[in-house]
Amino acid sequence: MKKRILALSLAAAMVIGALASCTKQETVVSSAVEARDVSLTLWGAEADLDFLKEVSSDFAKTYADEHDDVKSVTVDVKIVGENDSSKEALKDINAAADVFGVPGDQTAQLADAKAIYAMPEDVVKEIKDLVGDSTAAKAFYNGNYYGFPYSPNTACALYYNKTLFTEDEVKDLNVMLEKDLGDTKAIGVDSNAFLSSCWILTAGGELYTNSNRDYCTFDSDECVEMMKFVQKNAGKMYKGSTEDAVGLLKDGKLAAWFDGSWNASKVVGALGDNVAVTVLPKVKVNDKEYQMTCFGGVKYYAVNAASKEPEVAIALAQYLSSADVQLKKYEAKQAMNPPQLAIPTALSLIENDTIKSNPAIAAYMKQGEMIVVQEPVIPQDWWGDFGALYSDIFDGKISADNIKAEITKHIESWKTM
Repeated sequence: MKKRILALSLAAAMVIGALASCTKQETVVSSAVEARDVSLTLWGAEADLDFLKEVSSDFAKTYADEHDDVKSVTVDVKIVGENDSSKEALKDINAAADVFGVPGDQTAQLADAKAIYAMPEDVVKEIKDLVGDSTAAKAFYNGNYYGFPYSPNTACALYYNKTLFTEDEVKDLNVMLEKDLGDTKAIGVDSNAFLSSCWILTAGGELYTNSNRDYCTFDSDECVEMMKFVQKNAGKMYKGSTEDAVGLLKDGKLAAWFDGSWNASKVVGALGDNVAVTVLPKVKVNDKEYQMTCFGGVKYYAVNAASKEPEVAIALAQYLSSADVQLKKYEAKQAMNPPQLAIPTALSLIENDTIKSNPAIAAYMKQGEMIVVQEPVIPQDWWGDFGALYSDIFDGKISADNIKAEITKHIESWKTM
């Protein structure tokens, strides 16, 4: 008898539970059927195209070999990256891929549109066994888990020039800002809201907590004082894009930079042999010490609720997020020129010697324990609006005395987005 990739006890639960979330409520129970050919479509980022084709081919052969009711499996991999997948899927769910990567903050709109499967309990157990409860929860919305996490989406770690800062100095942002570096900026943070929001989140600011679109505490006294601190120290900091920052890092004009793993190769390449990576530092504002935090979440594989092959699609999503495939992806990315970074989510890889040998991986995994999970209801317009607000505060276009009122005004506008 052929062994299933997913346990036989899960098969019925997957199909019945998954179909319950589909727009077409059709549940078909059939007896033994003639072996069929299965065709799936998988969306992925252009940079991952060759890798996804390779591992999907491995999956297709194994699945067909181990299932009596499947003659063959083909997986057509098409280029639609995680940043665009939700938008493209919602245009026409019947034309979307069977499986596609999703950033955690896109879960609400996909789930509310009944575009992706809510995973049944047995499958949720498999997900939690793979990545742990806290990581699994980042693919959770409105009482359901919606997919298989394969990559953390943590906004920031701290990259720094180890000839300009010591390992102890980068633990304390105040020490970094007070150090005499001549005309070199001490630290830099992109004005992009995903990264620059780290200041207010560090001060305890909450945005849309529990998916409440009317809830925001970004104008609390502590958040306002933190933004005054940023404005006061703006002369020692850099605000710009990664593309601009890498030139400054390379020339020794910027000593440290907050950034996400997706830009690791650019930042590491700029700093070369002088690079070091660690978690975000602590910072003291008005005699109160904070551990810096940032937005975070996961990217996960979701299954199209309109898929004609839900059981096989779920099996593909599970396979693509497996520890073996995550490790293969890490190794494939490291073999690129320049090397890229693929941070795993599988718990079993935390102690893997290959993974542990990369300091950036360790930094992001540790920072991942000190994040604010990004709420899935943040509207797209919010990102640009907060980024502009941050820039105006940083540049002094909003005076220190008016910061609170200005943030409050923006909060009111966010409620209607």
